[in-house]
Amino acid sequence: MNKPQELAIVKKLTQIDEEHRIVLNEIGWTSRVYIVDDGKFVFKFPRGKKYKEECEHELSILKLISEYEFNVNLPVIKWLGEDTSYAGFHGVQGESMSAEFIDKLSETQKREVGTQIGLFLKKLHTIEYKGESPTNESSEIESFQKSFLKKKPILKKHFNENELDAIEELVTSLPQKSANLGTEYVFCHCDLGYNNILLTDDCKVGIIDFGDAGIFEKSYDFTGLEDDTMLDAAIVAYGGDEVLREKVAIRRQLLPLMEMLFLIDRKDEEGILECAGIMRDNLK
Repeated sequence: MNKPQELAIVKKLTQIDEEHRIVLNEIGWTSRVYIVDDGKFVFKFPRGKKYKEECEHELSILKLISEYEFNVNLPVIKWLGEDTSYAGFHGVQGESMSAEFIDKLSETQKREVGTQIGLFLKKLHTIEYKGESPTNESSEIESFQKSFLKKKPILKKHFNENELDAIEELVTSLPQKSANLGTEYVFCHCDLGYNNILLTDDCKVGIIDFGDAGIFEKSYDFTGLEDDTMLDAAIVAYGGDEVLREKVAIRRQLLPLMEMLFLIDRKDEEGILECAGIMRDNLK
């Protein structure tokens, strides 16, 4: 299906003809996404057979969690194309929580947001899930370590020899260090970074993009909360203990590197430099 055909479907189903109200987002690798009226409606058109399967997984997750009542705003399935050629949702409105956006929040607002996220995860992690998971922790670690080794020549442009040796030591040792603290596998969102957390003007949280959801170690869902105040509030609301805090801290040490490897594929030089600086600070 080409873009004019996709746009025609979006217009027909939403009964909106004004194209300035419809924004096409082609950044993602899996789907072309049409955002209508700042997120009131969202349409995903998978780019191929493989990504149709990923879309079907996300749809199954959204159907599952629709059976539960959550304290945050979540997408709701409204339209489905034949053979999952597209999916349309009642979307989640709000602004994506970029670092610049978070810096504008007061400490009270950060704790309010963190509390909402913690309560959301507390409920999500209790759901009994028996379906397939797109990934698992061992394959995730293996993939990350392989990506690091493959891109090591590129990383040499951003780190000196001592820094790179220290990073390699973290890459090889931290996963086992986390495992030594014990593991608790639960139903996780698995991609709960700031890009997938939206916030309204009155600080109501919305969570999007459940395409990676599945069984994972529970600390994984806290790793993307980079603001310390927000993270602390989330763990308190969740009822987490010191072991959870320590496992999250271990995972966070490598988060800038994981993001950096992703941005190398995207050829995002500005983002790569920013992540390199954060990773360098983590080594101190």
